[in-house]
Amino acid sequence: MKKINVLVLITVMDRAGAETMMMNYLRNINREKIHMDFLINREQKADYEDEIEKLGGRIYHMCPLYPGKFHRYKKEFRNFLEEHPGYDVIHSNLEERSYFAFKIAKKMGIPVRVAHAHSAPCGRNMKMIMRLYFRRKLQKYCTHKVACGEKAAKWLFGSDADLVEMESFVKGEKHSKNTVVLMKNAVDTDKFSYSTDVREKVRKKMKISRDTLVIGHVGRFTHDKNQSFLIDIFKNVNILNKKSAMMLIGGGKPKEEISYKEEIERKVQQSGLKGKVKLLGVREDINELMQAMDILVMPSRTEGFPVTLVEAQAVGLCCLVSDAVGYDINMTEKIQYKSLEEDASQWAQKILSMTADGQNREAESILMKEKVIERGYEIADAAKDLEAFYEYLAG
Repeated sequence: MKKINVLVLITVMDRAGAETMMMNYLRNINREKIHMDFLINREQKADYEDEIEKLGGRIYHMCPLYPGKFHRYKKEFRNFLEEHPGYDVIHSNLEERSYFAFKIAKKMGIPVRVAHAHSAPCGRNMKMIMRLYFRRKLQKYCTHKVACGEKAAKWLFGSDADLVEMESFVKGEKHSKNTVVLMKNAVDTDKFSYSTDVREKVRKKMKISRDTLVIGHVGRFTHDKNQSFLIDIFKNVNILNKKSAMMLIGGGKPKEEISYKEEIERKVQQSGLKGKVKLLGVREDINELMQAMDILVMPSRTEGFPVTLVEAQAVGLCCLVSDAVGYDINMTEKIQYKSLEEDASQWAQKILSMTADGQNREAESILMKEKVIERGYEIADAAKDLEAFYEYLAG
C-alpha cells in the first residue's frame, strides 16, 4: 500500500493545545505509512518546526487567515496546491475558516477534506457573526468531520452532531450525514506520570517549600483563557493562605496575546503578588511542572476538550475549571466545575477546600492514569486509530 500523504492546516505550530495534540500524533503515528506536512498561517518560524522536519514532515508558511486577507489567502492556497500536488487528505484545524481551503481543494480534486472542531466559542460580536456565517458554508465542502469532544462537535457541525469513536467509524458501524468522529486529545501517559522525587526536585529548583500550596495554569495569554480573573482568584487565596504560589505557563506571539500578557504582568505587580506569581513562559517541561503543583485552575470563557486537562489527570492533579469546559473530559472525577458568575473569593474558597485534605498523590495518580488509559487517551493507541482512519479515508 502506498504511503498516504496528509496536509495538515493549522494557524501556528507553537506550544499550545491543538498544536501539541497534532505533534503527539505525528510523533506516534506509523510514519512509514502516513506522511504529514503542515501548512501554517504565520510567516515566522514555529516552535515545533525543527521537530516536524526531524520527524520527516515539512512545514510551509502562508499569510494569516484574517478578514482583509481572505483574497490573498485563497490565491496563495491555490498556488500552494498547484506547486505541491499529491496530497490524499487535507486535515484542517482551522474550524469554520477551513471553508476557504476546502472550496479550493474540492475544485482541484482533492478527495478527502477533514474538518476538525476544537472549541465551542460563545458571544455575539461581529467576529462571532462572521464565524457563524463561514460555519454554515463549511458544511458543503468538508467530506468528513472530526472533533475533540461533544461541545466542539455541536458548535462547528450543528446540534444534531452524532459523535462516534474513530474505531467504530472505520469498522463501518456508524455512517450518516450527522456523524462526527472523535479524535482524542491523547497524551503520552508515561511522560505524564507522577513522581514525588520529580515534585521535590522542581520545587527545590524554583525555591518553593514542601508545604506551599501551588496553583497552576497552562494556556496562551488570551481573553478567552481569562488569566486576569485567575489573578483575582489567587489574590483571594493568598489572603487566606500566605504560603501559596502560582505558576502561569504559556506565552503569546500575535500582538493581541503579547498585549494581554503585558496586562497580566502589570496586574500581578499592582496586586502586590510579584514573587508569588511565577510567569514561566512557554515550557517544554510541563509534565514536570505539573508534578510540583497541587491544583490546576482553568477559568476559561470558552473551551473545547483541553489537552492540558488530559495531561493534568494523567499526572494525578486535581483541577478546578469553569463550566465552559465540557463534562466529558472529567475521566477521573477529579475535575470540579465552577461558574464564572461566581466571584473570585468563591473560587478561592473552592480551591482551598479541594486542597485541604492530604492525599496520597502517588497512589491517587496511578488510579487516575489508569482511567485516562481506559478511556483511550494513551497516544500510542490513539495514533493507531488515526492511522487506520486515514487509510480508510484514502482507500
